[in-house]
Amino acid sequence: PDDVLVPRRTRHGVVASDVMVFGRKRRITRPAPADMATAASAVRRPASAVAAGPMEKRARTASEIKARDEAEARILNNLPKATAVVVHVDPPQPKPTNTALPTDEPKTSTAKPSTKENPATKDSINTKMPSKPKAPKKHATESDPTPVSYGALAALDEGMARAHKHSRKRARDAQTLLKRAVGVGDVKFFNRLIRDFGNDKQLGFVEEAFRRIVEVKGLKRNVYSHTNMLNACVRVGELDKARVVWSNMLAEKNADMHPNEVTYTVFIKGLAQNGELDEATALLEKMCAHESEAAPNVRTFSTLLRNCVRHADGINADRCFELMQDAGITPDAASFEYLIKTKCAAFDAVGAWSAHAEMEREYLDATPQALAALATVSSITGDVTKARAACVAAKTAIEANGAGMVLSTEGSDDGGLFRKGLGSGSVGMDDDDDVDDDFLEKEPPQRNNDNSGEYMSESVRAFLRLRNSDAARQVAEVEEFLGKGGTHVNAVAADVNNGHDHEKSPVAVVEGTGDRLDFSALFGNGGTVLPTKLEVCSGMGDWVVNRSIADKNKCNWLAIEMRRNRVRMTWAKGVRARLTNLAVLRGMAHEMISSRVNDETLTEVHVNYPDPPEWVGSKQCLVDFDFLKETHRALRKEDGYLTLVTDDPGYAMRMCRELSKVPELFTPTAPDGKPFVAGVPENYGGSYFDEMW
Repeated sequence: PDDVLVPRRTRHGVVASDVMVFGRKRRITRPAPADMATAASAVRRPASAVAAGPMEKRARTASEIKARDEAEARILNNLPKATAVVVHVDPPQPKPTNTALPTDEPKTSTAKPSTKENPATKDSINTKMPSKPKAPKKHATESDPTPVSYGALAALDEGMARAHKHSRKRARDAQTLLKRAVGVGDVKFFNRLIRDFGNDKQLGFVEEAFRRIVEVKGLKRNVYSHTNMLNACVRVGELDKARVVWSNMLAEKNADMHPNEVTYTVFIKGLAQNGELDEATALLEKMCAHESEAAPNVRTFSTLLRNCVRHADGINADRCFELMQDAGITPDAASFEYLIKTKCAAFDAVGAWSAHAEMEREYLDATPQALAALATVSSITGDVTKARAACVAAKTAIEANGAGMVLSTEGSDDGGLFRKGLGSGSVGMDDDDDVDDDFLEKEPPQRNNDNSGEYMSESVRAFLRLRNSDAARQVAEVEEFLGKGGTHVNAVAADVNNGHDHEKSPVAVVEGTGDRLDFSALFGNGGTVLPTKLEVCSGMGDWVVNRSIADKNKCNWLAIEMRRNRVRMTWAKGVRARLTNLAVLRGMAHEMISSRVNDETLTEVHVNYPDPPEWVGSKQCLVDFDFLKETHRALRKEDGYLTLVTDDPGYAMRMCRELSKVPELFTPTAPDGKPFVAGVPENYGGSYFDEMW
């Protein structure tokens, strides 16, 4: 970031341009959190230049090290107070014997007014303290005060230090490659550079490489330059930038610059993942026309189908399959799996089973996750026979692929995993991970007739093991639900078949912005006035549903989620548990809190494992000034708490910086003064990626 890192010359003699990020500027006069002084003083300093850490320019002598330490101490003693806790989860470490909070943490009852010290252990690992808001003394602005530096944060945590060092190294390496590309003077070299930067989500360097092509004498951009540039924009979710690249390609008079089938597929992906499914389908229809300059392939169709799952859009999924068959392209196993999951996400059990039957006619085997999705949608719509048959088939498929399963670190029966993204373990499992795309479309696992998995690569085995675990959890949930008896199953099926917008639905679903909500009328617990808590980024709803069950008759829970299929699954899980203290809001978090939540009506706000910004310069960041301002407005000032949880060190640092800009809004509760705590309490829940370690 240009407010922390400044250009300088490297040993290669390269002068930084506007996209470069190199050495950190030392701001001796800048204030930093005073409460960080205690933690920073405990950090062991290197005794030599060799042992010096990555967050500062290395001192070369003992006197220089001493002078640096004294300067940093002066800085830390004058830093403004850190403003809130970010719970930063590193890869699993050995668990300590002491924990700060009970397993049902956080509870507002454990928090005291800011004049008293909150109870906590000396060891900050596996502890979490929420942040208590306070009335602002002045209007918060985005420029005042100066945020805490990345270097100061990196000095407090090893994971953050690694992330900080890695980002700086990537910038140096990228600039070196840019200089080499200019020296080589080959458009193919530039195209490979744009492709690699795009795959690494370094959009700033992608734009710089794309710009420099025409600055080299004799070089011109070609269709591959534009396609790689388009792909880089799509990968980081910058649809507006992608539209500009697409428009420029169409405006080119040179026939060699016109989009090919790869370019079309990339742009369809960008439209579809942004929710523009009608426009994406229209573009696919244009490709299928006889006069089209680029014909679609199976991956083009699968790209659209995969995003139909995310938005539970059965209409566009059916149209995509019709176009696929009209084009004479035989659907593969991935295409059928996406169609089945789309139907399941829309609670269309009949359509899902019809797609499964067509898949069998093509002599293709359904995956365990597709079968588990069929089991779930059949159970909640009242078809017990088909639900049990799908459970048996899913178990058989898990055994057949020979990959095994992953044992949850959270335990096999607590359901405490968030299971977002790849590991959602639910009907609408799409999801948006590139790993899923790569394995389903680039390296499909082949069937092993001996069921041993002997010829399966280790990467494919690990991928299938995770998917098997998701399917097994889902099957277990279905069997547990069916075991509650016909009366319970029929009552749930009646609510599901009526739909989430029915007036008698026990769990309300509110879509889009609108008038402020009356919580006494929103929840189905008879208008009882109970404290209300909120989870942002609720994913498939496992965490918030479990919390709602634990807090039944004690408090109400709101869940905010953007994806339609995830909202529907959260609703279905709430209905299946017969909850009346849960409601789901579908939309962007900033907009939903601003338009739907009244002032000082929430006691807790939890942001659990939000997606990190896709690239360094991205403005698509959940935890920013506007979010913190709206959250502060919605929280009750006497007993309100904000808890942020992430397993991404870079995002943790960005959260800390955003919080340090608004010290008048929140008071930290960590007793050691750090703006974050490493680890979460046991049974709080973890991200899906915890299972990969």
